[in-house]
Amino acid sequence: MHLQTLIQINDINALTKRRAEFFLENKKTTSMTKLASVLFDAGIHWPEAKYHFDAEAEQIIADRLTIPENLTPFEWEIQEAIMGPASHELLMLLWYRTDRMKHNLRKEERGTILAKLWLGALMDRDVEFLDTFRSDLTEEMDKYGELESYTEWQEVWHFTKLLEQWVVSQNVAHEKQIDDMITDTQLMGDISQAKYFTLIFARTRQGHPYHNYELKNPDPMPIVVRKTAGGVILGRRRYLGLHLDDIVLGRNKSTLRRFEKAESQLSFGGLVQLSGQMAVLVPTLLGSMNVTLQGQNRNITLWFSWYDMVSLKARGKDVASAQDVINRTMKFMKDVPAKIRQGQLFVLQRAAMEVGFNHFDESEQRTVASKLLKQLLKSNHWGLFEYLILRYICPLLAFDDLSLLFQHVQRILSKQPGFFGRSYAYGAMSLAFVCAVKTKSSDEVVNFIQGLGWINDIDEADGSRWMAMGSREIALDLIQKTETSKNAVKQFIVRCQNTGHHKVLADLKDYWRELVPNDYFKI
Repeated sequence: MHLQTLIQINDINALTKRRAEFFLENKKTTSMTKLASVLFDAGIHWPEAKYHFDAEAEQIIADRLTIPENLTPFEWEIQEAIMGPASHELLMLLWYRTDRMKHNLRKEERGTILAKLWLGALMDRDVEFLDTFRSDLTEEMDKYGELESYTEWQEVWHFTKLLEQWVVSQNVAHEKQIDDMITDTQLMGDISQAKYFTLIFARTRQGHPYHNYELKNPDPMPIVVRKTAGGVILGRRRYLGLHLDDIVLGRNKSTLRRFEKAESQLSFGGLVQLSGQMAVLVPTLLGSMNVTLQGQNRNITLWFSWYDMVSLKARGKDVASAQDVINRTMKFMKDVPAKIRQGQLFVLQRAAMEVGFNHFDESEQRTVASKLLKQLLKSNHWGLFEYLILRYICPLLAFDDLSLLFQHVQRILSKQPGFFGRSYAYGAMSLAFVCAVKTKSSDEVVNFIQGLGWINDIDEADGSRWMAMGSREIALDLIQKTETSKNAVKQFIVRCQNTGHHKVLADLKDYWRELVPNDYFKI
């Protein structure tokens, strides 16, 4: 449905239009349309201080929003809409459900859900909820590291902490910290994020605890391993409370029933249509197969292998096991077309080098990088595969190729708002600035940097984007060495501190440690 940003900025016109389009296509009343109706209402009205769900709407959410085998964008969007209007009892119910799933959620997913529920309680100034779960949330953050280390949540988590500070002790100093954060967020181009914070604070000012003592907690859905696409669809259909009669697919019920039992197949077009009615993306559906009770996916994909690689140290694995990850992935991908397989191997080798496994021929990688560059420039629609290649290819390219590549990246980003792979493009840009300063003349670097000024005009709250902007300012300062360039870096550092981007500053120190003095980032 892709409503999360529209909900956050409360774009009523867009939400109203999307609602009309949805119900034009889905005229039959089902459990799914009832849930969608609640979602649209919440998205439109959540900033209103007196708006809360009635008992019927809350029961619909409680009946449906159990945590399934894995989270999908649909669940994230529901959570985004409901946290403000939800009652104390619904927030409690969802907190306990999330806690029940601690064995089956990656720590950032679990922590993010808990933080969303916490933010919902803050908007209602529900001190009882805060006091009940404060120690739980503190333990979660102490165990896994605060959410500011997750780039997609850095600003929201810092804002949440400032908001809690204000709710607990309302004074001018605490209010000023919130206002300063909103201002700096907006000045850095995160216009939508700044509006989101403004709406939250406005609701919180008038917030009050809201109760729904009629709420019933249905039995939680058991977690079942699904080994086929049809099996995932069956679990999804039951999760949403849909009957076979509710599905409009131009096929009879027996065909769908056989598909769910893995006795037949659907065409790709049919699978796309069916997935749409289940509010799940096809890649998410296919990635949901073989998910175990421990939340580990047995499907070997580039992303899962890459994640295994970059998290080796965090998982207590020896760096030498990087080769095992590569061998396992390449064995599984033996039937993949050669060009794709070459790109996958390149990504995993470069990721392995970043974690300290340096057993590869870089001259050979440069040859591969040249081939992959041509593939990237020919492609006008990127997926995660292309973004991961971009993330690692920059240090191996000639300077002219870098300029050409990022012109193409700008076009790609303009066509893919909201795609989660965008953060890899910003990460690649940060690396490109470092490489440019290390290897090129001043004039070349300045022209290159100025050609990437469009990064400042993107309305996207992403820590990787902040890092790219910071790298750009540092590169200019190292080349120009003026008071203006120096002050621009200082201003960026202050804004990072005011908005909770401590991970950005830590990463910038690491990226630039060979080129700047030790006290460069001190204010």
